[in-house]
Amino acid sequence: MGRLQDKAAIVTGAASGIGRGIAVMFAREGARQVISDVNMEGLEETARMVRELGGEVKTVHCDVSVTDECDAMADLCVASFGTVDILVNNPGYNPFAPFIVAQEDEIVKALDIGCVGAFRCSKAVLSVMTEKMYGKIINITSIMSVIAGRGQSSYNASKGALKMLTQGMALDLAPYGINVNAVGPGMIRTGMTRDLFADPEREKWFIGKIPLGRLGEPEDIAGAVLFLATDEAKFITGATLFVDGGQIATA
Repeated sequence: MGRLQDKAAIVTGAASGIGRGIAVMFAREGARQVISDVNMEGLEETARMVRELGGEVKTVHCDVSVTDECDAMADLCVASFGTVDILVNNPGYNPFAPFIVAQEDEIVKALDIGCVGAFRCSKAVLSVMTEKMYGKIINITSIMSVIAGRGQSSYNASKGALKMLTQGMALDLAPYGINVNAVGPGMIRTGMTRDLFADPEREKWFIGKIPLGRLGEPEDIAGAVLFLATDEAKFITGATLFVDGGQIATA
């Protein structure tokens, strides 16, 4: 029996990278899932991978900046599986623009997708979780919530805001039996970071900043999310688990 056997989970931003890694790991552990993204082609590929593992999965288009789509995603999970036990808020947006040329619409979009989107999705599942006095909400933030990166001020702001939203939600939802935590990835190989690691010398430079001596993979993040989604973590709330190969320890 898997560690999430028959739990009903929602994983947002699941078309690739970290979100896909989480959906696949959840499938291995027996979860029934609704997975969402704006990239439906990538999402259907993730669903195919989940089904190959014997997982039960529904797909839905969800732009987390649109409240109605977040609500529809939650409704689909309840209609399909009777409840929502776990929500993973994964999407983020990084315009990669130095502050001197950064535009207002870029930081607004970064905050809307990376923080307010998590707010919307969490509100969408709230009535189900509070009614049964149980739930696990895991937000995907970043080491950039505590260590600023040059040329990424908008992304820094969105991930810092999400870290504090996690803590505030944890305090408010603790009386309802809902655990709210975050996972903070370090340097992970994903589509978002592909260009950063395209040059072997630049990749070597990044690896030199990581005590464990390698870049992370989506599966590294998925393992941390899995732990927080289980009852093994039932006495943990308001925490951010950094999965960064020790990078923060050097700051």
